[in-house]
Amino acid sequence: MKRKKGTLLLVFLITAALAVSALALTSFLRSAVPTVGEFPSADEYYEETETEKKAPDIDLDSLAAFLSDNFGREFTSLEMSRAGDEINLRLYEHISETELSADDFKLLTGYTVNAFLDKFGSMQSRDMSFNGKDTFTLGFTGDVNFTETGYVMTHARNMPGGVIDCIDETFRSEMESADIMLVNNEFPYSDRGSPTPDKKYTFRADPANVHYLNDMGVDIVSLGNNHTYDYGYESFVDTLSTLKKAGIPYVGAGMTISEASAPVSFIINGYKVSYLACSGVEWPIKTPVATQTSCGIMGSYDGGEAMREAVEEAKKTSDYVIVFPHWGYENTTELTSAQISCSRKWIDAGADAVIGCHAHILQGVDYYKGAPIAYGLGNFWFNTKNVPTVLYKLIIGSDGIKTQIVPGRQANSETRYMDDPADRRALYDSIISWSPGNNAEISDDGFITEKTS
Repeated sequence: MKRKKGTLLLVFLITAALAVSALALTSFLRSAVPTVGEFPSADEYYEETETEKKAPDIDLDSLAAFLSDNFGREFTSLEMSRAGDEINLRLYEHISETELSADDFKLLTGYTVNAFLDKFGSMQSRDMSFNGKDTFTLGFTGDVNFTETGYVMTHARNMPGGVIDCIDETFRSEMESADIMLVNNEFPYSDRGSPTPDKKYTFRADPANVHYLNDMGVDIVSLGNNHTYDYGYESFVDTLSTLKKAGIPYVGAGMTISEASAPVSFIINGYKVSYLACSGVEWPIKTPVATQTSCGIMGSYDGGEAMREAVEEAKKTSDYVIVFPHWGYENTTELTSAQISCSRKWIDAGADAVIGCHAHILQGVDYYKGAPIAYGLGNFWFNTKNVPTVLYKLIIGSDGIKTQIVPGRQANSETRYMDDPADRRALYDSIISWSPGNNAEISDDGFITEKTS
């Protein structure tokens, strides 16, 4: 009897232990798996799948035809199918209306007509997605130079982080936070070619240095300048190839004039932004202008007529067109007549802003028909001179374009933010003094506005 009682006690203890373990396991599983209340209700589930249930009833051909007639642009059923059921259902509910406004289209789809047809049609633009804000920012700087022999790279090679250590945190933050950041790439990337004969300054950078663009937050570069072809054809084609491999689009140069004059476009917050670039400095023989059968840059030696045509064409399918010219005379704040006449010609053709460089120093700002003009951004990080510089910003929202500059100084082969408020104010006043027309002003926080009186 004693032995049997012991056995029963052992069985009881084992059973109790198993029961406790089962209870603990159940408690763990309940904590790890959502409760019934966390799953969608039947009504919520129906709402989530209602679009899918209605979608087969949408006649995409009829929807595309309605939109084509409404906006005077060609929509196709293929584009509509790519847009997806949710967007199509929203649009389809308005198909019986006599007219759908552009604002309503943007509200219903999240995209302007231009951005929609590009994203779901030609798919040529880079989609920068939505930034979660009511505005988006386009950033610009003047000249940068990664050439190996002398200049600022000599200093950069002695810095632990290379070029990045030569640009201070304020500017790096501004460049990285800009939704689209453009710099003027004033040199070729190559280890081939020979210097252009009879040219005083020629530059060439190690192709490996292209990573600094990505490190700086650059999204696009302008090659429409007078140093892109410094080491001839081989170096030029190496430059295009290097940038493509690095994922950095370029504008203002190409293997033919069709490529050099073509806009580079981005979709940001449902808008399509297009960039164009050109150069009108030095004779074309030193920096060849591309033709239908030869490579080179987009030139503006014709009084800006070719660029005017390019702007008109780009504006047909873009919400914003930005022109980035290389122009004027070096080391002077005096503007050429071409800078003033071409900027106005391009704005008349549809450009929303004209932002230039080449002088290696800052030049004035302007407004024409409400569109901002920055005649010269100066050096950003280019040579060993001590000169003021700015990072120029277009802040675009539903209330239009706001313009702001972030002031700094290129000195001792580094570019640093201008900390002293008095120095900033003095720089702003100088920029205004260099500006034609006396129709712009700059606030203490760097915002440029058009004078109202």
